[in-house]
Amino acid sequence: VVVLDPCCGTGAYLVEVLNRIAATLREKGDDALLAHELKQAAMTRIYGFEILPAPFVISHLQIGMLLHRLGAPFADESAERAGVFLTNALTGWEPPTEPKQHLLFPEMEEERDKAQAVKQHAPILVILGNPPYNGFAGVATAEERGLTDAYRITKRAPAPQGQGLNDPYVRFFRMAERRIVEKTGKGIVCFISNYSWLDGLSFTGMRERYLEVFDKIWIDCLNGDKYKTGKLTPDGKPDPSIFSTEHNREGIQVGTAIALLARTLHGETQTIRFRHFWGSEKRHKLVASLRADAPGDMVVPLRDLGLP
Repeated sequence: VVVLDPCCGTGAYLVEVLNRIAATLREKGDDALLAHELKQAAMTRIYGFEILPAPFVISHLQIGMLLHRLGAPFADESAERAGVFLTNALTGWEPPTEPKQHLLFPEMEEERDKAQAVKQHAPILVILGNPPYNGFAGVATAEERGLTDAYRITKRAPAPQGQGLNDPYVRFFRMAERRIVEKTGKGIVCFISNYSWLDGLSFTGMRERYLEVFDKIWIDCLNGDKYKTGKLTPDGKPDPSIFSTEHNREGIQVGTAIALLARTLHGETQTIRFRHFWGSEKRHKLVASLRADAPGDMVVPLRDLGLP
């Protein structure tokens, strides 16, 4: 399975993917080959993109430390490195129509070319991560801005209103959706993001699009929003962000949701699985529900959602 985190930051999600691979190999009794196979996975099929140099370096360090602990460190030769690239994940997915630009440093050209090889040729099956969300992120480049055009047109749903589609996380959703639907043809997109797209008036086209192109949709709504609910549950108890910590009990300001969008042999989305998580124990409840095969989640027939 080829996995991509297009906004990998310091590599937390990539490290957990590699830990999951290691656990699977142990379950199969492949301990003798574990280090070698994990190293090959980190080099050839577990990819990350990051646009900022500092977290890019840290992600390489984290993956390198994981492999070192397991007895399979990267060799000193430059040929061995983690599949994490310094690049803009929202551009470069199509072959260039103009001659390549020469960059100031040859190393940067090599980094760009390797990233483009992954974007254009790797058989990516899973795209996951935590894309950036900031409604005041500023003006995108023309190529980035064009990503959301597909979500600005509706067939049956009301036309989008407002400026919500300008939020960067929407561009990451569209990039991932297009890569899985139009290139691989099947696969999974799983993002934790701002939850505004679930019911916002700006996102009618986005929601309609997913009902057209994905077979199965799971939504874990984690709430914790400052603006809609004042970070309170329906019965008035504290409802912090899922990203809250002991030292930052409120976490981030906006509410979040985990969306898992799956496409196999495509027909039409028939059922959405949706559930709410509230309160200060939501993280523990989420983990417990996953370990218990998700009891209590709600299967919602589309006719009950009021959708055409």
